[in-house]
Amino acid sequence: MLRVTDIHKTFNAGTVNEKQALRGVSLNLEDGEFVTVIGGNGAGKSTFLNAVAGVWPIDSGSIEIDGTDVTGLSEHVRAKYLGRVFQDPMTGTAADMEIEENLALAARRGKSRSPFRWGVTKEEHEKYRELLAQLDLGLEDRLTSKVGLLSGGQRQAVTLLMATLKKPRLLLLDE
Repeated sequence: MLRVTDIHKTFNAGTVNEKQALRGVSLNLEDGEFVTVIGGNGAGKSTFLNAVAGVWPIDSGSIEIDGTDVTGLSEHVRAKYLGRVFQDPMTGTAADMEIEENLALAARRGKSRSPFRWGVTKEEHEKYRELLAQLDLGLEDRLTSKVGLLSGGQRQAVTLLMATLKKPRLLLLDE
């Protein structure tokens, strides 16, 4: 399902600010397995997740998801395999858009976009209302509220729902 083999990542290579963030990291996860990575600040936890997600290229090694080598693929191409919740609750959502608009964007990830189809359908609105009600945060009654008006915890809950709407093969949770 996820196979990370001997990956390395160095920032600012060849300068006085050189930082080896990942040195020979390997991991093999099968379907249904999960792993928790623990370490202090600067240990490379977020760098590892960013490497898997394709935020920046690794220096060496390989990353496979579902048997597909994604090492050289860009972040937006890898997104079809991944759901992701970022460490910062302000990341991963569009603050100036409504809750239901953010959810609709997540639900449509990977689909072709038509310039003539904007907005949220009545069916989508009801689906999002039901999903949010399960979180028991009162967000089902605030579907048209801007995400930027939510508390950090509420925003993380919306981000988690967005990350799992499409049933990703791999879910990356950063703190």
